[in-house]
Amino acid sequence: METMESFVERNQITASVVETDKNPNMMDKDWEARHYKVVLRRNGKQMTVIFSVGMGWETEPNERDVLNCLALDVAGYENAKNFEEWCDEYGYDTDSRKAEKAYNVIGKQKAKLVNFLGTVLYNELLWGTEVE
Repeated sequence: METMESFVERNQITASVVETDKNPNMMDKDWEARHYKVVLRRNGKQMTVIFSVGMGWETEPNERDVLNCLALDVAGYENAKNFEEWCDEYGYDTDSRKAEKAYNVIGKQKAKLVNFLGTVLYNELLWGTEVE
């Protein structure tokens, strides 16, 4: 299985990172965090995400950090048959609007990730790369 570092290097994925005030997708508005606008780039394509880290995180996130998190989130989304199964897996209430919002955000991130990487690399990232 390939490491995330190797996947990033092999596919020449880079990131530009700028601190931002908030993450509009945050479920827990009281969580003290730093937020970053991260633009991933490869082969003339780019993908922008807002990435949040807890106050204990001492460095700016990089392309490996962001792809690792996306791979974990999207793999969970892919493994669930539907919203109800996803909620059951992650301990969310199926009547929760916050849970529904999170599920939909991950669905949109999945589409962006497929567009950014293409189907082959997307599958390599999710199923053939070690996440940390």
